[in-house]
Amino acid sequence: MSLRVSEYSAANLLGEAALLVRDLPTTLQAVECGRLTFRAAAVIAGQALSVDPSRRAEFDVAAVRIAREVAPSRLRSRLTTLRDRIVPTPSAQRHAAARAERRVSVEDVEDGMSWLSAYLPSVEAHAIDHRLSGIARRAAEFDDEDGIVDRRTFTQRRADLLVELIAADCIGPDEHETSEADRERRFARGRDLGRFNGIRPTVVVTVPVQALLDPGASSEPAMLDGVVPIDPVTARELTANAPGLYRMLTDPHTGVGLDLGRERYQVSTELRLWLRLRDGTCRFPGCGRPARGSDVDHTIDWQYGGRTRSDNLAHLCRGHHTLKHQTRWSIRQRPDGTIEWRSPTGRDYTTRPAGILAVGSALGRDPAMASRQ
Repeated sequence: MSLRVSEYSAANLLGEAALLVRDLPTTLQAVECGRLTFRAAAVIAGQALSVDPSRRAEFDVAAVRIAREVAPSRLRSRLTTLRDRIVPTPSAQRHAAARAERRVSVEDVEDGMSWLSAYLPSVEAHAIDHRLSGIARRAAEFDDEDGIVDRRTFTQRRADLLVELIAADCIGPDEHETSEADRERRFARGRDLGRFNGIRPTVVVTVPVQALLDPGASSEPAMLDGVVPIDPVTARELTANAPGLYRMLTDPHTGVGLDLGRERYQVSTELRLWLRLRDGTCRFPGCGRPARGSDVDHTIDWQYGGRTRSDNLAHLCRGHHTLKHQTRWSIRQRPDGTIEWRSPTGRDYTTRPAGILAVGSALGRDPAMASRQ
């Protein structure tokens, strides 16, 4: 009553506090020293609840290390991957239980707006997300061909397409945007685009080799687009229907050209894919912009003798790419993909790969991986 919260919220606060004091001393100390926000600590505690008490100390140390190096927007997904490597319950069993809780919810906020959220299995959620992006890009191409000036951002276009494709029959056009003829034409185009079979966004599923060969031989999670953990059963179903195979093995027999030397400046398609899976996001400290829309940058510039190889390449969003080249920030990359940054004032920051290999490193493991596309 003093905090003006419900009994349920009060119980959660007490549970988090007890967990931090009893089982997560590294996290608690980081909060007390101001090196970690309480919001990040709450995310760590939430993930630790499903970790066996005997392994929470291991989770605690690895989680704090991750939390200090990644953007807040990426923390939950990174900790989910970490937790999936530690929780003894088979991921397929946990996925089945979570899938039963799928739902759609609406939260009303200010200015006549609301959040429409759907709690879905990762594969379906990412398929919808990629589908909207593909349709939005194709619609923009059609507008360019027809000479239509559309001042909407890409994000706005995606949101409008979601409404058009799902609720067009019950929601009228927005009278403030364009003429009636243009609205009808755009809506018709959106409906036609929804049937385009040629839109096939690339989704990469990274699967531990043993999980494909023997379902019970590996506890390592499979990964969707390098950062979203999925259960082995779903991964095997996806790989069974995949038209091709990329071998992403962390050994000399990889099918990916990881070192193009000084003979070639341009990054190959295979190496670009490998780097996207490894990095996950822009590698500047605290930046959560996805690697998919970022630049692949030579850590040591090509003009100064830098090689086109995996340990001299990393994703940087355009803003931080420019920052690296035009300011006094300095950067050094280790063979495992870890990047050490030094600010103009002399402060040091470290970022590690966001993909599955990064979590394996945090736990002292580096499994061989296979990827199906």
